[in-house]
Amino acid sequence: MKRFWSMGWLLLALALLAGCGSRQPADPWTAAGVSEDFYRTAEDFAQRFLELDQDGARYDQALEAVAQYLEGTISRDEARTDVQAALTAVEAALADAQTVTLEEPLEAALQAVGISPAEYELFANSRPSNLQTIQVRLSSLLFYLDYAEEQADALENLRFCLTADQAEQNSLRGYYYYGCYNYWFPEADEAELALLEQWVTARLAAYCPPDAAWCRDQAAVEQRVTLYLDQVEAVVELSAEHLGQSQRDLYEMEQDYAALLALVEQLQQMQDKLLRLWSISDRLEALQEEITAAQADEDEQRLAELEAELNAIAAEYEALTAEETP
Repeated sequence: MKRFWSMGWLLLALALLAGCGSRQPADPWTAAGVSEDFYRTAEDFAQRFLELDQDGARYDQALEAVAQYLEGTISRDEARTDVQAALTAVEAALADAQTVTLEEPLEAALQAVGISPAEYELFANSRPSNLQTIQVRLSSLLFYLDYAEEQADALENLRFCLTADQAEQNSLRGYYYYGCYNYWFPEADEAELALLEQWVTARLAAYCPPDAAWCRDQAAVEQRVTLYLDQVEAVVELSAEHLGQSQRDLYEMEQDYAALLALVEQLQQMQDKLLRLWSISDRLEALQEEITAAQADEDEQRLAELEAELNAIAAEYEALTAEETP
């Protein structure tokens, strides 16, 4: 009998040890290596931002259909079907939209990670306004599509609106990425960024610029937001001036279209230049840290290498700032 109990206890001990070895973390935020407050905040944010991104992706598809029609690769009916489908989806989303009121646990989580609940609530309620803008853009495209093959001015207006809408959307990619995403989490640590990458960044289809670079400084984020917002406003202003005049001859519309293309090119050049300046600034900041470390170590060889690198960056900066503003 004594031997039976000894064997039983041994088996029980082995089972307990096996259970301890395979035990999973008690909660998902521990498994992700982040705080519960950050996890709850990111979970809510991901849902809301991905909804905005899906709206943008649907809009992109409609714009692409119009572009293909103007290029002659699809028929007007095919383009119209795609634009109408996008418009119907937008109108359905608007009909279902409800005012968001943050619940107390989420407010507490937001405050814990340094986000203003009142400001975040404004973001959470921004989708209807964005949808309304897309609705107006799609309705205009649909209107001009209906007459594009019967009236020359309708075709030119369709071409103008498409180019303006594409330019606006391209700027919005940066505006949303920095102003509605990076803006909330500039100081996220490695584990937090990994969670955001998994939940948000990897799933983005529309609102992520091709040159996206995560900013860890709030001032740098706001600089980028201002850049993209200025671009959007410039396109909208020119579009409003063009469309606000009901009686135009074909020559005037062609002139407006040429002006729009010039503006789009100018905005792209300005954006490229600013991005290069920001890159130089980041490199100088990193170089300064290396110089400080080399000075502390009294590493003369490394200091000489860093001085040469500093001179090269300075020359690059001078060449860039000497370029004429487009």
